[in-house]
Amino acid sequence: MIARLNRFWRLFGTALSFAVFGLGGLLLALTVFPFFNIFIRSQERRAKLAQRTVHASWRVYVAFMQAFGVLSIICHGAEKLRAARGTVVVANHPTLLDIVFLLSLMERTQCVIKAGVWRNPFMSGVVQAANYIPNLNDPVRLLRDCALALKAGNNLVIFPEGSRTKLGKKQAYQRGFAYVALTAGAPIQVVTIECQPPTLRKGEPWYKIPARQPHWIIHVHERIDVAADFQASNTAIAVRRLCAHVEKRIEECLST
Repeated sequence: MIARLNRFWRLFGTALSFAVFGLGGLLLALTVFPFFNIFIRSQERRAKLAQRTVHASWRVYVAFMQAFGVLSIICHGAEKLRAARGTVVVANHPTLLDIVFLLSLMERTQCVIKAGVWRNPFMSGVVQAANYIPNLNDPVRLLRDCALALKAGNNLVIFPEGSRTKLGKKQAYQRGFAYVALTAGAPIQVVTIECQPPTLRKGEPWYKIPARQPHWIIHVHERIDVAADFQASNTAIAVRRLCAHVEKRIEECLST
């Protein structure tokens, strides 16, 4: 009986969390960010303030979900993410909430956003105000925008699998993050994310909650000095080496 009540409470909390996510993004887009546009002329300053606002909002959101008992989370090495500047943060992507957790740990961060998110009425105002980078199937523009973001001191979160990991099915890493890091001469911060029991996976509805509270474990591993260790006269070779190294390192960390 207690277990059933607990599961019902977590289902209610999950539904409420999704509602807060959508309505919160819409509220920011309709109230806070227009205020920035009116009173702050510099587009760069507006973007920085919007990124900090998103960071603070996600911190509150994560605390809200924990308080409701929807989930629990621990991050080992969070201080490395808080101190990161101009860094490519590369992580595996098991669940829908991975990006929320990472953004809640870093103030000045941009992300590469799918075209669908860029046009989503609940999220478009947020991602545009924070100057996130849309993936509009223009690789040259995408590479340029990512390099400029890093050189400006912003962090960049990239999931090299491209989408959420399918359970028991390894996805090939895309090499875009390696091109970006080498072009900008930016370091790479390796991060792994695990969730037990699994939930919010690709193709899994939000209401299919596990029998017990899911627990996220985030490990922040070593920082790779791309400029010192992977520069080569042949860019294609350097990209392949760097991508293979990061993929192997993440797989090693997840298997231990």
